[in-house]
Amino acid sequence: MSLEKNVEAILAKDLGPSAPAFLKRQCESHLKKPATSLTKGDLDELAKWSFIGVKLILGEDTAEKVKKGLLSLK
Repeated sequence: MSLEKNVEAILAKDLGPSAPAFLKRQCESHLKKPATSLTKGDLDELAKWSFIGVKLILGEDTAEKVKKGLLSLK
């Protein structure tokens, strides 16, 4: 499975069907690249921005869980 799909799977646990759109926005807005171009070197930055975005929507506990999940892909 590609890194993009692995990231989507982690996000989908808490974001459901909005996970692909959330990932696309994080990648394009903050990483300045498409989600299809993600590398393991992007995971720290992606985890940071995902934490911020998820925290605003679902709270800090869920955001921390997402961040840890993303960092586990390194």
